[in-house]
Amino acid sequence: MKRFFALVLATLVSGVLLVALAPGGKQLDSLWLFLAYLVPFVLAAETIAALDPEWLRRWRLPEVIGVLTFTAVFCGFVPRMFDRVIAEDFDGFYALVRVLAPLLILAFALHQRLGGSPAATVRRISYASILVMLSGLEDLSFWLWRGQPVPQRWDWADHMTVRLGHVASRTEAYVFIAVHLALALAVLCWPSRSRRAATAGTGPHRTPGRGPDPGPDDAPAGSPSAGHDAARAGG
Repeated sequence: MKRFFALVLATLVSGVLLVALAPGGKQLDSLWLFLAYLVPFVLAAETIAALDPEWLRRWRLPEVIGVLTFTAVFCGFVPRMFDRVIAEDFDGFYALVRVLAPLLILAFALHQRLGGSPAATVRRISYASILVMLSGLEDLSFWLWRGQPVPQRWDWADHMTVRLGHVASRTEAYVFIAVHLALALAVLCWPSRSRRAATAGTGPHRTPGRGPDPGPDDAPAGSPSAGHDAARAGG
């Protein structure tokens, strides 16, 4: 309980600090700013993982939260994005996309948690999805969907530039994407603690969740095995 509310407070504080640090979705121009964008996301993901779903199931709040999530996107982000398109303000439009994408990831994770998924599932969804977002796959998809050649230099991909220390070439971008997708797959395949503990406690002749295989002396009194043993003993 205390951990959940501490995470809520930390998430809110980090969000406020980020808005103060990068007002209006400031363009990524340093590695520190890139990390500053990630901190509220990580804290929010951990907040959702620490949430007890039973708190919210009593008043049908999962349904209410689902409708509110859609309303926030449809009535909050969509009109503002249309407005930026009409105003021919690509930077403003992209800043909204950069905020919307992590929020959608957190919304998916939240609804999984409200549906009863364990905390480990929330973390796998959140961290695998953010790796896909940061991979540059969307940038590659942009050129593929347009049916145009992929540029040799990715000078628009700030999320790559700040981490590589230079503008990525096309080959470097492909490797960058592949590494992030491999990491996302590793996160999805990472076993939860309970599964690892169950596997560690399983002997060579035991199945997880079961006790040792019963021997002849453990058979019920009325079973065929018990009757056979009794007859053999009497013979």
